[in-house]
Amino acid sequence: MNPDAIIILSGGSVPLENGKAGAERFRSTTYEDCDAFGTLGGFARVQAGAVLAGRFPDAFVITTSKRGDEPVTHAAIQARELEELGVPKERIILEDRSENTESQLRESFSIAAEHGWKHLAVVSNEYHIPRIRAFCEHVIHPSIAVEYIAAESVLMEENPSFVGVFEEVKKTSAYQERLASEERGVEELESGTYRATPSQDKKEQ
Repeated sequence: MNPDAIIILSGGSVPLENGKAGAERFRSTTYEDCDAFGTLGGFARVQAGAVLAGRFPDAFVITTSKRGDEPVTHAAIQARELEELGVPKERIILEDRSENTESQLRESFSIAAEHGWKHLAVVSNEYHIPRIRAFCEHVIHPSIAVEYIAAESVLMEENPSFVGVFEEVKKTSAYQERLASEERGVEELESGTYRATPSQDKKEQ
């Protein structure tokens, strides 16, 4: 697929110790950062999004989500990081209204519909892909062609040394906790019992 847009789902953000102002006060999460459900690794999504932006130079890049009630959004933080990785600002579209996976998808698909796009690439961590797919298959039913891309697969292809890094991440209890949580989420989506967790209860740290 040659996507019209690359959607980078937010994996949360944490404050920088010596941040300046605005979006520069924060960074996307690493695998060492966790919330109530385990490891996050949101920056891997940004890195993979930048790689894909290079592979598909005509595609726009959508960054997603707000950050609670703060004026600085996850979308703005991701956008800054993408620019630092070489993605031109004019290719980046900020979706800064969503609060969770479902609303990130819905808001991004709405942007796509407004632009008349037909093919989208949704980028997130490997652990997150099954739940994203379940949302689309059981709840959202998008009318647009969607390809689900694991950030780690992109990064391993781009840099083989990342294979060892990711293997070590998968051995951690925080990653196993995340996998178990995601599996429960998929089961609940398939049974119609899914309830999103309020963002303030996730507590990235």
